[in-house]
Amino acid sequence: MPIGIYSAQTGMVQAQRTFEKAAESIASGINSYVNPADKYVATGLDTTIRSAKKAIENAQTGYNFTAVADSALGNVSESLQRIRELSIQASNGIYSDSQRAVIQQEIDQNVEQIKQTLGQSTFNGKPTINAVTPENPNPAPVTDFMVGTDSTSIISYDPNMALDSLNFDVSTPEAAAASLAQADSMLSDIGSKRGEIGAVQSSLEGAINQQMTNIMSTTASLSDIQDTDYISAITDLKKAQFSMELMAKVMKTVMNSERYVLDLLQ
Repeated sequence: MPIGIYSAQTGMVQAQRTFEKAAESIASGINSYVNPADKYVATGLDTTIRSAKKAIENAQTGYNFTAVADSALGNVSESLQRIRELSIQASNGIYSDSQRAVIQQEIDQNVEQIKQTLGQSTFNGKPTINAVTPENPNPAPVTDFMVGTDSTSIISYDPNMALDSLNFDVSTPEAAAASLAQADSMLSDIGSKRGEIGAVQSSLEGAINQQMTNIMSTTASLSDIQDTDYISAITDLKKAQFSMELMAKVMKTVMNSERYVLDLLQ
């Protein structure tokens, strides 16, 4: 094969490859010219982004977990507030035993509501609040939330809360006064626990914000590597197109020259 044709064909193949690569970059938006070292870095950045997204999901799940606990304690507080009101009422010496029995009945109903609320305060089968009382002395396990991209980024939540006995007695004014003090003590304990939950939620929100910032900065770095430089890609596309046209003309010229020589020889 004459050297002219061979050179033109080689140039045509190279131009076609450049054209295809530039066209692919423009169509996909992904830089096809990334070198192996940059690809290694890009893989690491992509892993970081994926891990951060999963950490955000974990932290959000943890927040939802504690939100269930806080909501339950809010309902328990409402029941205790009603028990407190009834205890104040029963502290009045004007009520008869039968009237106190009616008040006691409503208090008992609120106690059952508290027990039901605490028993149903679960998330994915785990207790979000465990009232440790004389009747229920067994603590529940602490729940850990993985909120970062490594095994050390953990926020822990303790669902256990010590409470006095849930037995309230208003059969006498003196017993009603004791029930009032007991309700006040429990309300104080619940307030402290809700404050603890709020602190955990603030930590979870902080972890979410930190990972979102991490994702944005890492995504920007990844884009610098992977995203197509459209000006360069379009320039390469036009150069390749020009080279292909030029090589086609060269091949045509060489082939015509060879035919002319053959015609002379004949």
